[in-house]
Parts: sequence; C-alpha cells; structure tokens
Amino acid sequence: MQSLSELVRMLSSDDYFERQSAAWKLVEMKGEAVEPLLEAVERDPDPQVRFKSAWALGKIGDSRALDPLAGALLEDEDPSVREWAASALEAIGDLRAIPVLARSLASDQSRDVRVRSSLALVAFGASEAFMELLKEPDLETKQMAVVGLGRLRCIESIEMVASFIEDDDPELRRRVAWSLGEMKTPESAPLLRPALEDQSHVVRMTAAKSLASVGGEEACRMALSLLEDEHPQVRLSAVTALGEIGLEDALDRLVGMMFGEDDEEIRAWAAWSLGEIGNVRAVEHLQEACVKCPSMVREKALDSLEQVFGIGTGDRKDEV
Repeated sequence: MQSLSELVRMLSSDDYFERQSAAWKLVEMKGEAVEPLLEAVERDPDPQVRFKSAWALGKIGDSRALDPLAGALLEDEDPSVREWAASALEAIGDLRAIPVLARSLASDQSRDVRVRSSLALVAFGASEAFMELLKEPDLETKQMAVVGLGRLRCIESIEMVASFIEDDDPELRRRVAWSLGEMKTPESAPLLRPALEDQSHVVRMTAAKSLASVGGEEACRMALSLLEDEHPQVRLSAVTALGEIGLEDALDRLVGMMFGEDDEEIRAWAAWSLGEIGNVRAVEHLQEACVKCPSMVREKALDSLEQVFGIGTGDRKDEV
C-alpha cells in the first residue's frame, strides 16, 4: 500500500490518471490524509500539488482545513490554487469561511477566482455579505454582488440593488435589471421602470425578460410599452414576456403585432404568445394568420392552435 507521502508526491505526476488516482486515494483515507494535505497546500512549491491538495481537502470536508485553505485563498500566488481553495471552502461548508470568501471576491486580481468565491457565497446563502459588498467602490465587486443577491432572491436587498438601476455602467444596470427579475416579486416591477428607457438596448431587453419573471398587471402594462421600442430584440423580448405573463390585457396588441409589418420572427412569437395566454378569443385570429401570414408566423400560429386549443391536428390541420 502506498504511503501518504508517496501519494502526495504523485499529485505532481505528469500522468493525468496517476494524479487523479493519487488524489482519490487520499480522499478515501479521509481524516488520516488531512495533515499531509494541509502541509502540501501551505508549503509545496508545485502549484499543481497545492491545488490538487485543496481539492482533496474539500472532498474530505474536515474543518481542520478551514484556516489553511483561507490562507491559500487570500495569499497563494497561483490563481488556480486560490480558485480551488474557494471551492474547497464551499465544500467544507463552515460558515466561518464567509468573510474570507467575501474578501476574495472584493480584492482578488483574478476574475475567475472572484467568480468562484461569489458562487461559494451563494452556496452559503450569504446575503448579508453580498449586501456589504454592494458598498465597495470596485465596480466588478458590485456587479457580482448584485448577481449574488438575485440568485439568492434576497427581497430584503431589493432597494439596495435597485439603487444602481441608473448607474453609469451599462453592465451593472443590466445585472440590476436581471436581479430584480430573479427576485420574482411584484415589488420589482416599478423598480424596473427606469430600465425601460435605458440608452442600452441590452438593458431594455433584460428588463423585458425580468418583467416576465415578475408577472402581474403592472408588469404586463410595462411590457406592452416596449412593443414600440426602436430595437427589434427589445420588441421580441417584450412579445415573449407578454406570453409568459399570460394576461388577456395583451391580447389585442399581440394580434396587431402578429398581423403587422414588424420582423417575421417577432410576428411569429406574437402568435406563440397568443397561445400562451390561452384565451379563446385568439383562435379566430390564429386561424386567419395560418392563411394570410408568412411561413414562420403560420407555423407558430398552428402550434398555438394545436397545442393550446386542440385545433389543427391531423386532417383538421390541412383544412386550416
């Protein structure tokens, strides 16, 4: 049987399968392997040994590794080691890792490491840490914090997140619009209003998609206002959002879009949205579209008739 020291040395092997085999054997030894792995994380000159050791410590899940892994996350010169240290801290699951992960997110020079620390904070449900990170001056930190709070659906942070909806940075504004949608609460709808008039069509498009997640009458009215947007991707997002919201209030406008002069794809998705709303008043309009509209629109209209209303299947489809 190979000794612990031999297995640790094998982590630097040029042979991938040998490295993996050694790492898994160390994991199988559990607590017995912790001390040699900790020494490797802290002292081995080979970054490959250090990050493999961090990975193995995460798999073992022993809390003795908390401080050494925290040190590796904040101080190791190799970004791959820092990234795997963040992953291992998440795997161990000790809440004492949260401040270290937050510090890493706010200060690491590697974006990959910061992203990995952010994902670990989400796994910990660290909404308070993300709210504190919103106060950091660094733009990327705020961007990641906004996304983290959206993933956690942290309603308590909604006003803080929305305060950046008119920030100078378009990517931060986009992430704010996305996050407000992820919170899936009617409170988000009025907070999204500035995004509907954003100078970036990507932000407006994201806002339309978020309205679909929020739902309700106000979200429906707001999405309807985007049907006149100058950018086709925004109009398309608004059309599909109205289908997902599913309120009859949008029916007449969607019929107008389906028979209008907009891009064929937008008209086709208007037919899809009419099906999603599911009101029988749409049937005659969808049947008419199957006769008068271009092929892409006809296809979506037939799908809606068949899948939602049970019309247009088999021989009946040919009659349409």
